[in-house]
Amino acid sequence: MKRIQQEILRYFKDMFKQNNMPKRIVISFFSIIIMGFGISLFSVSGFGVDPFTSMNMNVASTLNLSFGTYQMIVNGIILLYVILVAHRGLVGIGTVFNMIGCGYTCEFFQNIFQPFVQQNNTLALRIPLLIIGLVTLCFACSLFFTANVGVGPYDAIGFMLSRGIKLSHKWIRVITDVTVILIGLAISGGLAAVFSGDIANIRNIGIGTIITAFCMGPLVNAFNKTVSAKILNTNYEKVGKEILVYMLKDAKMLSFSEESMFVFSK
Repeated sequence: MKRIQQEILRYFKDMFKQNNMPKRIVISFFSIIIMGFGISLFSVSGFGVDPFTSMNMNVASTLNLSFGTYQMIVNGIILLYVILVAHRGLVGIGTVFNMIGCGYTCEFFQNIFQPFVQQNNTLALRIPLLIIGLVTLCFACSLFFTANVGVGPYDAIGFMLSRGIKLSHKWIRVITDVTVILIGLAISGGLAAVFSGDIANIRNIGIGTIITAFCMGPLVNAFNKTVSAKILNTNYEKVGKEILVYMLKDAKMLSFSEESMFVFSK
């Protein structure tokens, strides 16, 4: 327990060595609210959500838990592993915002939008919701990335695995995304639906999931250059190096490439 308390104190000391920390924290907090809003639009559009969210939504519904609660539990387990087993440099106040706030914020907005979409379930409504959801999510991810006060728990897993098995982060991300999709499908019965050809019973996975995989990177990068860098008054291209230094602090065994830090998603 004493070691954990010492680690927590070291987290905060390291975090506040960064420039403009109060502004970064505020922006990180609001980016999570925007992120939850964007994911909720994805969800109610009916075209699928990002891989990690799809797993959490499928498992939560199967266990009859709220999405926000289940996602917080999963993120908490991942975060505990990162702190105790991996490296503390991945964790910051933004990690906590992501762990607690993203699921509940998504659930809040989804409960507001879902009744309206169910009453007007047309492609003329669902397609714009998908597009707006994607753009909003990418904008939120850009703010969260540029604020640079910790990565999301799911993102931390990818960084740790790329270190451990010496494989490029982009390929690790593909593996983890496919894995979480399969877990969600298996537990929710979607995998059986795939093999039986009953596509209608597959939940939270669709064209939106594919679009997220291919479009998020370029859109987040565009928002980094045109919006987030100006809001934070920083050169976002240096953020990757800044994160790298932060992660390498007190870690003699850690060896991330700077390139891997620019591979970012929710």
